[in-house]
Amino acid sequence: MTGKKILPYLLAFVLVLLLLPTHAFAVDFEITEVRIDAHLNKDGTAEVTEQFTYDFEDDFNGITRSLIPKQGTAIESFSASENGNALKVESEDGLYKVYRSGEAGDTVEVELSYQIAGAVEKFEDGAQFYWPFFDESNESEYGDMTIRVIPPAPAADVQALGYGEAYGTEMITNDGSVLFELGSVPAGENADIRAIFEPELFPSLTAQDGTVRDDLAQDREQLENEAAIFAQNQQTARNFGIPAIVIAGALLLAGILLAWFRAFQRKQKIRKTPYEFFVPKDTMSIPALLHFTHSSSLSPNTISAAIMDLMRKGNIRQLSENHFELINRHTDHLHEDALIGLLFDEIGNGREFTLEQVEAYTQQESNHPAYNEAMAEWNKGISDEVKAQGFFEKHPGLRGTAGILSLVFVGLAIYTGIYGLFPWVAASIVLALTALGFAIGYSPITYEGHVLRRNWRRMDDAMENLPSEQWDSLTKDEKQRAYAYLLGTDPKTAERKASVFTSAGTETDATSFIMNPVFLTAIFVSASTATTASASAGVAGSGAGVGGGGGGSGAF
Repeated sequence: MTGKKILPYLLAFVLVLLLLPTHAFAVDFEITEVRIDAHLNKDGTAEVTEQFTYDFEDDFNGITRSLIPKQGTAIESFSASENGNALKVESEDGLYKVYRSGEAGDTVEVELSYQIAGAVEKFEDGAQFYWPFFDESNESEYGDMTIRVIPPAPAADVQALGYGEAYGTEMITNDGSVLFELGSVPAGENADIRAIFEPELFPSLTAQDGTVRDDLAQDREQLENEAAIFAQNQQTARNFGIPAIVIAGALLLAGILLAWFRAFQRKQKIRKTPYEFFVPKDTMSIPALLHFTHSSSLSPNTISAAIMDLMRKGNIRQLSENHFELINRHTDHLHEDALIGLLFDEIGNGREFTLEQVEAYTQQESNHPAYNEAMAEWNKGISDEVKAQGFFEKHPGLRGTAGILSLVFVGLAIYTGIYGLFPWVAASIVLALTALGFAIGYSPITYEGHVLRRNWRRMDDAMENLPSEQWDSLTKDEKQRAYAYLLGTDPKTAERKASVFTSAGTETDATSFIMNPVFLTAIFVSASTATTASASAGVAGSGAGVGGGGGGSGAF
């Protein structure tokens, strides 16, 4: 296969890996063996018999074969059989569907027969059969392919040449038949076969002006020259491309290991610092703390924690277990504005809302777009608050270098792929993706960020079995922040500590809590489930049909 033919497919392959799309096939199968016999007749027609062996990994209804004839020829009398029994065939625009159903694990051997009218072209010095049994539109790989061209009578003066995947596979037998042993043939490749016999073997044909053997000789010389140049360039690619991949890959991996080791050392230093229970200072909102220290994928528990945080700040007052009143619209963060707008303005009456109203609102599918939009705005606001803290290092120089290396590896994948060094293509693609991932994702947490994360996580762990005297020693604000954080991370532990936390304030205080964390969280879990199911419904896919051209194979 020449570099010119490989390049477009290699580029497509690299793009597929980088963009990571998915492609689903209707039936999973392998074509393990193909035997094609083309018996040439004296009148220039060809009687073709094809034997395909399919191994199916899914249930199936049949196989397909596309046959697009060359200009001036025609495909006639197509039929299919299995063990001598005829199979039903439907055809449309060169695509033949052979009906033979079966189950996953079946091995099927199908024989296809057809005639090619005008298959042989007769010239002054020879008669040639020049035919593409498949081309680049073929979507299936052939495991072991053999094509045999048989003249109408024994021939002595025979020449043959294969093109594309068939190059160098031709062999002339004692009776003048030509055998092309292609072996494994990838999908999407061309393979034309050409055989020239004595013109006297086709007395019914009228000879065209000109000769054909010189053309074949010129093509052979050109292909041999291309093969020699390709081999020389392939050696150059080995001498240059492989060391470049090894050296650049070693530099990339060494850089990643060094970066990882530095981050690991920083973490270990903080982990070894002695810890005694305390509630960290009020530097961020509770939802932002949960985003940074627990998970960037915020759960419905976080909404409950956010409501408690707004109660702590005096924006909201709880009138009863499920009834809340808006006291102050002035907030510290945009995500708090978004949550108040959703709960009080969109769901409630502008001044109050109840958990029953939340449940009723989210059960109406027409409300789901507005709810999801508000939640997206709330999540974005929390993420923006975390980003504003500067807890992630930028390292533009290091990440830029990794980005440049990813492009270098893409170039090396293309270069080595052009010359058939496919193991090194795979290595280059893996390294390109690694470098790209590092360039996009490398943003280590600062020392201050690790300290904050460690302190809140240790506090969360200690709350599980915290002695009452330590809890009582905290201020009311510390208790409220600690409990809101605990509710966002572990609502079960929060439920057990609800009665303890309620004692943190008096019922007449505007920031008091009438706690039922299970009920509060369950409402928002139900709301999230209902609206998420609505948002994910109705996603449709698309499919593609079998291509035309010289031909191909498939199944359905």
